[in-house]
Formats: sequence, C-alpha cells, structure tokens
Amino acid sequence: MNALIRSFKYAFEGVLYCLKTQRNMRIHFIFASAVTAAGLYFSIEINEWLALFITFSLVITSEMFNTSIEKAVDLATMEYDETAKIAKDVAAGAVLLNAIIAVIVGISIFWGRIWGEVIKWMN
Repeated sequence: MNALIRSFKYAFEGVLYCLKTQRNMRIHFIFASAVTAAGLYFSIEINEWLALFITFSLVITSEMFNTSIEKAVDLATMEYDETAKIAKDVAAGAVLLNAIIAVIVGISIFWGRIWGEVIKWMN
C-alpha cells in the first residue's frame, strides 16, 4: 500500500475511533445530521450551507483534537497533575466554544423558518 493511501487509512481510523469511543463525537454527528436534514427541508441558501459545514467541521475537529490531547495526557501521566488537568480542560473548553458558536449559527439560519412553520401550523 503506498504512503498516500496509508495516510488516508490512518486518518479514517482516527475518525472511526472517535465515533466508536467518544460519546460527544456521536452527539455532534447526530446534531449535524439533524441540522443537515433541516437544511434540506427548508431549502437553505448556499452561503447558509457553507456556514453550517464550517461550524460542523469546527466542532467535530475540535472534538478530535480534544480526544488526542486527553489520550496524550493520559499516556504522560495517570496520576492527578494540575497541568494535565489544565490541558484537558482547555481542550474541552475549545469544543464547548465551537459548539456554542454552532448553535448560534444554527439559530440564525433556522429561527425564522421554524417560527414560520409554527405560525402556519397554528393557523
């Protein structure tokens, strides 16, 4: 197997590892799938798709970096260490901030459309 194909294989193994072992990664994928379905239902514009895919990728890749940092820290020390705690907390904080931004982007895209559907349903 040549080096390029091997590198893609390892990359996919990393994604699959996160999906298999990280609950939050599965949650992110479920939400991304639900939001994608909503985008299809509401026929959102191309710039809205781009905003969604950028935020999806930010959340998912930050979750993968978080997993990498957690595993590397665990490899370095299994004992409590304040610096190790900070490294893990900062990585988790990055995921949280990206997830908050993703929610804000989603609300800005879908709020009016969902509210319009609710109004139609109520009439």
